[in-house]
Amino acid sequence: MICSRAVTINFRSFLVLTALIAGVSGPAAAQTVTGTIQGTVTDTSGGVLPGVTVTLTQVETGSERAIVTNAEGIYRAPFLQVGRYSVKAELTGFGPVIRQNIDVRLNDTRVVDIKLNPAVTQEVTVTADASSVNVTNAEIKGSLTAEQIMDKPSLSASSFLSLAETFTGFQDNPTGGQNNPTASSGSSINFNGTGTRGATFQINGVNNDDSSENQNRQGAALSTILEFQVLKNGYSAEFGRGDGAVVLVQTKSGTNQYHGDLYLYQQNGAWNAKSFFAQAAPKPVRHRSEYGFTLGGPVLVNKLFAFGNVDRTKSDGENTYTRDFFTPAELAAPRLTRGNNTPENQAWINSILARFPNTLVNNDSRSPRTFAGVAGFNFPDEDASGRLDWNVARNSTLTGRYQWTRQIRDPEDVIAGEQAFQKNRQQNLGITWTRVFTSNMVGEARYGLGIRSTNVDIADGNDTPVVRFTASPVSGSIIGNAGNFPIHRDQTDHQFVYNLSAQAFRTHSLKTGVDIRRQALDDLADNFSRGFWTFNATCGAGVPHPLAQDRCGHPPSGARRPGRQLLARLLDVQRDLRRRHLCLAVRRDARRLRAVVHDGLRPVLPRESAERGEPVRAG
Repeated sequence: MICSRAVTINFRSFLVLTALIAGVSGPAAAQTVTGTIQGTVTDTSGGVLPGVTVTLTQVETGSERAIVTNAEGIYRAPFLQVGRYSVKAELTGFGPVIRQNIDVRLNDTRVVDIKLNPAVTQEVTVTADASSVNVTNAEIKGSLTAEQIMDKPSLSASSFLSLAETFTGFQDNPTGGQNNPTASSGSSINFNGTGTRGATFQINGVNNDDSSENQNRQGAALSTILEFQVLKNGYSAEFGRGDGAVVLVQTKSGTNQYHGDLYLYQQNGAWNAKSFFAQAAPKPVRHRSEYGFTLGGPVLVNKLFAFGNVDRTKSDGENTYTRDFFTPAELAAPRLTRGNNTPENQAWINSILARFPNTLVNNDSRSPRTFAGVAGFNFPDEDASGRLDWNVARNSTLTGRYQWTRQIRDPEDVIAGEQAFQKNRQQNLGITWTRVFTSNMVGEARYGLGIRSTNVDIADGNDTPVVRFTASPVSGSIIGNAGNFPIHRDQTDHQFVYNLSAQAFRTHSLKTGVDIRRQALDDLADNFSRGFWTFNATCGAGVPHPLAQDRCGHPPSGARRPGRQLLARLLDVQRDLRRRHLCLAVRRDARRLRAVVHDGLRPVLPRESAERGEPVRAG
């Protein structure tokens, strides 16, 4: 029977307790990126065997870990890299026994019990898969292996978000627009009614949250993913920080065998039918090609391994559009006829009218002022990643991974000032050191760095006014695009993780850890400082005029929000094996936010509210 109960303790006392436990070892690691093999070694009569040397060998890399069973005949090997293992048990007076084909999965525990026979002196090899039943915690999760990921049809080789649709509990969002780094629209990962802002993300145990937009900061090419996992409920204390699902991505590594792939995804507008609502416009020419490769292998056999990936997307061509324009008769009609004919107003109106090309000719039956045509676009994406795995010693491994991603969105302006130009970049660095100190104590240290730069500017210049024509018969122009552009958003996240797992009290295991995150957000988002005009009435011959506008100007607002998050935990005190478990999880989060707001504005919430995790609002 598995039980889980969260308890609350005094934070100061908890930190002291955690420091005492964690301080007894050197650098240490987390179950978020690894798996565990554990079991009991007995003789043929069922008696437990202490002092048995158990050697676990990862088949793909030759990495070894040697441990010794305790007085109860129990061995436990946490923080193992995902992959296939063999387990060898040796004791004087008994023939060695090897269990092969042990598949270690992400965030999972495999129970491998071994019997030694004193009557058999030769080595015995057993080829059988270990039980896949989770007997150590109550996590509700779903996983996809690398083979399952590549077998699933996908329109994009660079996004793992669609993989979540495979699992029960996934819900389509009632409105669109998620996964947009320029809008606080949240993520498409929505399980069991938790909404678009509850999910958290990790790549190889490194935080992958875009904390300002409540979505993942960076994607990962499908060909680089070794296992994809979604924890939906009941997850242990090292996870969380949100009220929704936890999305884990574990990437592939190099092995003793060279391996890789080439891929190409192709979409062509010539294969599509013409839009029913744009019959007057020519059929747009549109292409999308996504191509890339992965390659992994040994740098030094059984010692150092490398794995890399390059992914590029070329998406360009034309999109159909429909716009209403001013007819020659309207342009020739009198303007500013209500006592507002000043040189300033005249110049301003002429500057707006000059944004409409004089080559537009009516070709849409819905209105004498409507034109349907095509406009070009160029949306290239680039992604590259590299990973190194080093078997430093028999019981020590070091892993590092770096990823760089860039997106550009460059649409063509038909009416000058309508479109926005985007240039976004993301980077991710993770370094993990796993160390076996004794047969009963294993630890891991991790450092993570996440960098995000989101830049959105009006293609015709950031001094373009926001002008909307809401009374247009079919499709009015929105000059100046969105009032919150330009956006210049830079976010830097530092993460320090320290975890320790120890076998204690003969039949119990103890796991403790600390996760410290330092986040800095430098966010400048405009707030209609360029002016906002809405033409929603007519005058004289039907030409919009300044008296019909809602004219308002607001100063820009921007905020710099450095923050610190501390997660300390004492978790998973377990009664191992024998199918009886007592699981205790203790978790405490502390968050401190500090807001520095530009342009003389100040936060409206006191410091105490920020420390309680409430949002900081700019005035």
